Parts: sequence; structure tokens; C-alpha cells
Amino acid sequence: LPALYKNSPVSCVGILMIGIANGAYGTLGAVFASRAGLEPTMIAVMVSVTIFAGAIAQFPAGRLSDRIDRRYVLAGLSALAAFAGLAVALFQPSNVYVLISMIAIYGAAANALYPIAVAHANDYASPEDFVKVSGGLLLLFGIGTIIGPTIGGPIMTAVGPYELFLVTA
Repeated sequence: LPALYKNSPVSCVGILMIGIANGAYGTLGAVFASRAGLEPTMIAVMVSVTIFAGAIAQFPAGRLSDRIDRRYVLAGLSALAAFAGLAVALFQPSNVYVLISMIAIYGAAANALYPIAVAHANDYASPEDFVKVSGGLLLLFGIGTIIGPTIGGPIMTAVGPYELFLVTA
């Protein structure tokens, strides 16, 4: 991990934070939706839309990150995900379609971050180190996915379900 950090501090810190946010949402998203009053069918739609939006967003985000500095793309996507998460937490929309639309924006931005952070790390690694870099980043992501729900669950219990998005922001 020290060598990985020396290679790309942005990717190391970024992947850990991405793991925290995506781990919190991925683990507690359905719990959030249930506590926010969504019907089971709409919970499934919400989770599916988040994943689908993230998959689609990877194409333009990846293209953009090939043309400009990946750090700018990471910063922009992070800001968009944080903005969307804060908007969900602050406005707490009661209309399910507005809520799912806002969460789709969050998912599009948040789920496109990981591959760009990995690409950034690989930009500074030698080809023989690609496997080590990927392994180290997966370890950091895994640590983040442990931290995210550990923080998010108690916050949701203490304050309310919408505060999950304060954790992700």
C-alpha cells in the first residue's frame, strides 16, 4: 500500500472514499428505500436504475477522462455525486419518481468513479505492476465498503433514512 500511495495518492484516497460511499449505498440503499416508504417494486426499480445509470455513465466519463486529466473528471463526478446526495438528503422528495431520478444522477456519477480512479493509478504504474496496483486498489475499496455501512447504518438509525446520502456525499 505505501508503494501504491507513492504511485498515485489521488487513486488511493479516491478508491477508499469511493468504497465508503458505494459500500454505504450498495449495502443500505434498499434499507433506505424501505424506510423512506417505497413499495418493494419501486425499491427494485430504484436499485436497478442506480446501477444502470452508473453503467451508462461510464462511457462518456471514460471518454472524457481519455481527453482531459482524469483528476478533473474524478473531481467533477465526485462533486456531482455529492451534490445529488446532498439534494436527496436536504429535499427528501416525497414523489417516488423525483426521488428515483435524483438517485439515478447520484448513481451515474458515483458508479463511474471507480474505473477512472483505477485508470489514473495505472497511468503512473509500469505494465508489470498493473496486477499489484489493481490488487491494492481492490483492498482499499474493500476496506471502504466495510467502513461505509458501519457509519451509514447508525446515522440512518439515529437521524433518519435520508441521511444515508450525507454519508455518501
